[in-house]
Amino acid sequence: MASLTLQALKQQILDRKLAPLYLFVGEDVKLMDRMVDGMEQVVDPADRPFAVERFYAGEAVAAPANIADAARVVPMLGDRRLVFVLRAERLLKPKRASKASLLDEDSDESEGDQAIDAGPLEDYFTAPIPSTTVVFVATDVDKTRRLTKRLIDAAKVVEFAGLGDPKRQDVRGAAVDYVKDELTKSGRSIEPDAVRLLVERSGNDITKIRGDVERLLLFVGDRRKLTTDDVMEVVSMQTSVDDDWAITNALAEGNAARALVETGRRFDRGDSPHAIVGQLRWWVSSRLAPADAGRMKAAVDALLRTDLALKSSGGDERVLVERLVVELTGRPLPAQRGRW
Repeated sequence: MASLTLQALKQQILDRKLAPLYLFVGEDVKLMDRMVDGMEQVVDPADRPFAVERFYAGEAVAAPANIADAARVVPMLGDRRLVFVLRAERLLKPKRASKASLLDEDSDESEGDQAIDAGPLEDYFTAPIPSTTVVFVATDVDKTRRLTKRLIDAAKVVEFAGLGDPKRQDVRGAAVDYVKDELTKSGRSIEPDAVRLLVERSGNDITKIRGDVERLLLFVGDRRKLTTDDVMEVVSMQTSVDDDWAITNALAEGNAARALVETGRRFDRGDSPHAIVGQLRWWVSSRLAPADAGRMKAAVDALLRTDLALKSSGGDERVLVERLVVELTGRPLPAQRGRW
């Protein structure tokens, strides 16, 4: 295994000298996203629609054969292509098929080991294309799995460990320090009780902390002092309740804080940003248009801008969608019958 430190990765990006294969693995998803965005800076912005491709493991279009084919494409413009395989734990540590499904001849359990033909990727790992950089981004991997073993043998492996072992007593202190440092960098301050509440609600999860801080900054706008009330409005408590219509319901209520919270929950559970934007597009055309036509032009412009940015890898996907949600929030719409 060729391990690579985060600092060494940053230097490779600055030097514009990327390796053919990388594996990003760890719980600090937000930092991995930032490194993905940093890698894209190696490609000229005008070339990115042709030179940057993103796959989401587990989706039909992200079959190993399709990923390998995309990696073998010769750059049309510039000298490098980038292929990102996001949520790669679905390939590198997939859910095991249940005994019942293995006995059922008609079973099509998509995330079971039996459903993944990893051969095309294994072949690619033995002879990667020098002009393409393929990056697998995973929260965890199964090192006993043949595909994972071959990737680790061939790739530069960068670990994103987050705040450390949650059982250690210093993790909470590290989380508090992180929040304070991030807000100081942005020229903000925060009440001590607000920091404690934010960290408490995060469960010492660095990904949730990063996302919560970004949502707070988006919510408060130009205000320099963050309060406990801000945290209570924007930062959700851990919950297992999922509501696919919670974002649009919050938009209809004109509640930006709740809409941001619900957007964060959708990302945390692994929903595709394109699916979220598609739902927002439906809400604008089906609910906003008949209720408040005066907001339509700005809403459509925001949707088109976000959709283009997502398709051209024009920034952090979560931030792009959260900004769209804030732009779509306005005064409450008249109540309508039926569930959205």
